[in-house]
Amino acid sequence: MPVPAVTLRLTGTAPDDRILAWVRALGRVPAQRRSLELLGADASPEGFGDRLRAAGVEAVAGTLASYAPGEVVVLARAADLPTPSCLRLLVVAAAEGTDVVSTRVLPVGAVADGDPAPRPCVAVPPSAPDDCRRASTPDSAVAAAERSGTPLRRLDAAAVLSEARDGDPPAAPATGRSEHQPPYGHPAALPATALHQLLVATGVTPPTLPAGQEPRPFLSVLTRTQGTRLQCLEEVLTCLAGQTCRDFEVLLACHRTTPEGLAAVHRVLAEAPEWLRERVRVLEVERPGRSSPLNEALDASRGRYAVVLDDDDAVTAEWVAAYAALEAQQPGVVLRSVALAQPVRPVQVADEHGPRGPVPVETEPAHHVWPDTFSIVDHLWDNASPPMTFAIPRGVFDDLGVRFDEALDTTEDWDVLVRAAAVTGVVDTPAVTAVYRVWGDGEGSRHLHDGAQWQASREAVLAKLDRAPLVLAPGVAREVRELHRALAEETEEKYRFAALNEQAASDLRAVNDAVAALREQVADLKERNARLRRRLR
Repeated sequence: MPVPAVTLRLTGTAPDDRILAWVRALGRVPAQRRSLELLGADASPEGFGDRLRAAGVEAVAGTLASYAPGEVVVLARAADLPTPSCLRLLVVAAAEGTDVVSTRVLPVGAVADGDPAPRPCVAVPPSAPDDCRRASTPDSAVAAAERSGTPLRRLDAAAVLSEARDGDPPAAPATGRSEHQPPYGHPAALPATALHQLLVATGVTPPTLPAGQEPRPFLSVLTRTQGTRLQCLEEVLTCLAGQTCRDFEVLLACHRTTPEGLAAVHRVLAEAPEWLRERVRVLEVERPGRSSPLNEALDASRGRYAVVLDDDDAVTAEWVAAYAALEAQQPGVVLRSVALAQPVRPVQVADEHGPRGPVPVETEPAHHVWPDTFSIVDHLWDNASPPMTFAIPRGVFDDLGVRFDEALDTTEDWDVLVRAAAVTGVVDTPAVTAVYRVWGDGEGSRHLHDGAQWQASREAVLAKLDRAPLVLAPGVAREVRELHRALAEETEEKYRFAALNEQAASDLRAVNDAVAALREQVADLKERNARLRRRLR
């Protein structure tokens, strides 16, 4: 049932597309009257008045307005980016209760140590005190609620994506592409790769790249979905809409999706910004297996690099930009960043169209699990890089014929990463650019595949590595020596302790023998003493 009225109060400045994103989100709120207050935000987007009228927004004010009976006030920063359902969920939650309701920023927990905590977007119910309703920022509304004792509630199902922090570089233009495109092609032809350096070191002339390479987007984002995690998919698209570098395309592979699920995916996509929709291609994949949608997305992709971003994970606004900066340093090698692990539990949500699947609600703080720097030696034992933390150069797929192994039930990303890294090498950044959600309560791949399947896939990857020749990048030999030295020192220490234990055991035996001899002497003395007493009687 629609609420009587809702006012959206935006503070700070923001690009035009951010203001318009808020207007679109406000237009989807079930309210009899909608108004927008811009406190410091620039209301100059082209056709802004027409957008307001189309969204049913009646007023724009530069100062705090008076309130209508039953009105819900929503406070946010103009530079933040709402998911399509964010305001609707917030307003309904605030209208149905007396709590001040807030969201978290997306992606949850993706802040490095020392960074500010995620910032809220707040909905104030009609019954809240006046100082809450007249607050100018989300933080001041929360502070006013705490002073007055008004209950606060966090709505995990809603999300807002934070724009770049103060001092961060401005967003790239719509194309996001540099004038001089870095080279791409066969890894042997690119000087930064381990294969090229091996050829030079052995006196073999590396091949040259063909002239007149066609322009390509920098990054192809490969996203698998089955249309059952619509709220998560919406958040993924929101993350992509917030990228400061827009030089990417999205291959949205709908894997064995029902007709209803496919229609729901298109509804979610229709609510994304227009510029992002133009970069998304929806693929329908029916072949079984986890890797089949990735391979079909690869075949349809055009980017110089490819990265996997599943529909239940999240990335920061600098995710693409971090990879682009690494490509500028060493074009043609694997690019790697860092993700935090976020334990979550699934909470099912729905809207007017029906179920939207699980929302990830955190059960523990996000934390570091994987190392900041890549080690091929470590990856020969097990995977230490979630799929959204590494981008593979196009030459690995097109020129070397590498594909995701469709015979694997799991670990297909680890298999591709090691095969690529062994040929090109890796350049990495310690920047946290993503959140990998670790599902509990029966959700996620860890629950879809049992331990035996994970172990079988791991053994299959290791067997492939045993059969393949590996090119080790400069510095790996030192790493192997250091590991060997550490193993030798550990072995030496183990033998030293073993010798000490053997000596201690020998000493203990000697002590036991001496104690036994003393006991015999004591027994003998007791017997002699007893005989002497008997004679003296």
